[in-house]
Amino acid sequence: MDDNGFVFTLDAVLALVIVFIALAAVASVNESPLSSQIRLSHNAQDVLETMAAYKKGPEDPSVLQNVANILSTHNNDQSGTKEAGQAAGAYLNQTLNSTKYNLTEARLNITIAANADMKEASDVAVGVKSCDGYVFRLCVWD
Repeated sequence: MDDNGFVFTLDAVLALVIVFIALAAVASVNESPLSSQIRLSHNAQDVLETMAAYKKGPEDPSVLQNVANILSTHNNDQSGTKEAGQAAGAYLNQTLNSTKYNLTEARLNITIAANADMKEASDVAVGVKSCDGYVFRLCVWD
């Protein structure tokens, strides 16, 4: 009987076992805090960019444009902030799922929409986008 085939097969099986162990070790490595912060930062900016681009219909304003229009129409008063918060909150709740957020207008220093208190947050990531003279700041955290 020829033992060469058995030795080569055993060698290949041992090599595959080592490869699978290495893959399992790499797959089980946890995400580092830095990569989590980078992910959140990209997420914040990406959501603001999509708010500036997403339109329900071809003739409709974007979500961020709509928020800016509402604030401008109401002369930045409290009723305008509430209405703008409803428009922005509906989009943000759908888009961000379980991520906590706080959308503010930086020049007026007002909170437009939020689903959690930022005082309890650690590792907050921020995205900024300007639209029609308003500077919107979206803070997100886990």
